[in-house]
Amino acid sequence: MMKPAVIALAIVLTVAASVAWALDLQPGTYDMEWSILHVPVSSDLPDLDTGTVTIELETVMPGDCPPTSAFIVRNAPAFRDTTTTWCIKADGSFDTSAGTMSSGGLFQYTPDVFFVVGKNTRANDTTNAVARRATPPPPPPPSTVKAFITQPHNNDTVGGTVWVVMWAENTTGSSNAFTLSADGKQVKTETTSSRGPVTIPWDTRSVANGTHTLTATVRDAAGNTGTTSITVIVRN
Repeated sequence: MMKPAVIALAIVLTVAASVAWALDLQPGTYDMEWSILHVPVSSDLPDLDTGTVTIELETVMPGDCPPTSAFIVRNAPAFRDTTTTWCIKADGSFDTSAGTMSSGGLFQYTPDVFFVVGKNTRANDTTNAVARRATPPPPPPPSTVKAFITQPHNNDTVGGTVWVVMWAENTTGSSNAFTLSADGKQVKTETTSSRGPVTIPWDTRSVANGTHTLTATVRDAAGNTGTTSITVIVRN
C-alpha cells in the first residue's frame, strides 16, 4: 500500500510539473524518497515500488549526456530497486534524447529541495520523488593534542647549532611523529612511542641573521595533531 506521504507527494508533483520545471538546480548530494508505479506490458496488475536513495546532481561533463543536457543525476531510482542515470536540461526537464526518460523532469521547491515526476522510455513506469539536500556530517571534534617547545625559549637569541626540545600531551596510541620546521620549511621528523622529550638539531647558519619562527608539530597514531610556534633571533 502506498504511504500517505507518497500519495500526497504524487498529487503535489503532478500539479507542480504542470506549472514549471526547475530553473535553479543546485549540484550536490541529495537524499531522495521515491515511488515508481509500474504498469506491465502484459495483462499483469500494476505494481508499486517505493524506497529511498542517495543521488548526486552534477553539472554535466562532455560524454556524460547529450549536448542538450545541463545536469546529470547519478544513482537515480528505477523499478525493482535498480538505479539509472537521468540527463537534465537547463530548465529542469528530462533530456529525452538520453534514452532513459520520455517525459517529465525536476521541479524546484526550495534551494535545497526539488520534486521529480516523469515516465520511462516505454511510458509504463511513472516516477514520483522528492529530493532534499543531504546534511553533511558534523566536523570532527577539535584535536586535544598539544605540542610544546621547551628549548629554546620564545624570543631567545641563538646561534650555531641549536638543539630544539619538543614535548606532547594528550596523544593517542604508541606512535607520535614530531616535526620541527623553521619558517615553514621542514627541518626533520622523528617518530617515537613517547610524548617527549624529543630533541632535533637546527643549524642556524642555514638562515640569515634576524628573526625566525620555529614550529613543532605532533601527530599521534590516530591522526590527531597539535602545533606550537616560537620566535627566535639568529645571530652568527
